[in-house]
Amino acid sequence: MKYKITTLVENCVYGRKLQAEHGLSLYVEAGDNVVLFDTGASDLFARNARFLHCDLDKVDYLVLSHGHSDHAGGLEAFLDINKKAKVVCKREALDPKFKGDRENGIKHSERLDMSRFMFVDKTTEILPEVWVFPELTVSDERDTHFEQFLVKRGGELIPDRFEDELALVLKGGEGLVVLSACSHRGITNILRCILSSFDNLPLKMVIGGFHIHNAPSEKDVAIIEGLKQSVPDQLGVCHCSGVDKYALFHSIWGDKVFYNHTGCVKEMDL
Repeated sequence: MKYKITTLVENCVYGRKLQAEHGLSLYVEAGDNVVLFDTGASDLFARNARFLHCDLDKVDYLVLSHGHSDHAGGLEAFLDINKKAKVVCKREALDPKFKGDRENGIKHSERLDMSRFMFVDKTTEILPEVWVFPELTVSDERDTHFEQFLVKRGGELIPDRFEDELALVLKGGEGLVVLSACSHRGITNILRCILSSFDNLPLKMVIGGFHIHNAPSEKDVAIIEGLKQSVPDQLGVCHCSGVDKYALFHSIWGDKVFYNHTGCVKEMDL
């Protein structure tokens, strides 16, 4: 299977006419099908898509990694542009979310057309060789990123352990590509779950945010130790990882590591 991943939105940008914002959106071409993984914080993903020659009308599924506004802020804009795609997410993604006193969940969820949604709670193949992973068991609490985040359930604000988080997996005979937007439940925990489900097929590429920008060093250590067990051929660091942590990972693994900026294009034949 041939895959092409184009980053429509990320915190950094290198390229004329493109713009960046604090958010993430990936346009994933899988053979003849297209998946959009998150929408960033606004309609910027759509404006950048035009410059990057990515046709949003061709999207078959929009997959929401979790219910934060920097990943689902462009949801209404997408539904206005594309009239056919299903929105794949966990039901918990629609719960009101907060960081401290600031609301940062999906806004105006009551206005959304629920017939467009496909709620998942089990590992699901949404297209040939394209899987969503909503069952992300935390086996190492050191690699979790829950601090200051709250969710409202039953009228009560409680600590958010991101039961709504999911990852996207692209599979082929040669190995796996894993996309994880923020990895609140921990990139090493996420990779353990995925690799155990696919008989430890080799990791060809991992792209994602690891939520460790300005995090204490023990978070870095947990990720570095975990990744040493299954270092991907290519590691695309972005968004909430921070450029500083990209530099750290690059110092350890060299050119296996790249910064996945707005406008970055990666192709792979699995």
